[in-house]
Amino acid sequence: MVNKLPEIELIGSVIEVIKSRNPALIGIKGKVIDETKNMIVIEDKNERVKKLIRSQVQIKKIK
Repeated sequence: MVNKLPEIELIGSVIEVIKSRNPALIGIKGKVIDETKNMIVIEDKNERVKKLIRSQVQIKKIK
């Protein structure tokens, strides 16, 4: 039997990318507006929508 970590609902949370395979994504902050199994969609402070591939980023929940 495999122990899985509990899923955390991120929609509505503010997150920051702290590690990424793509260095240009590090430091991006925004409010999560949608999430799927493989993707997190955020809206930044300029109301731009960014799509992040879960397997390629490590995030930190700010709020």
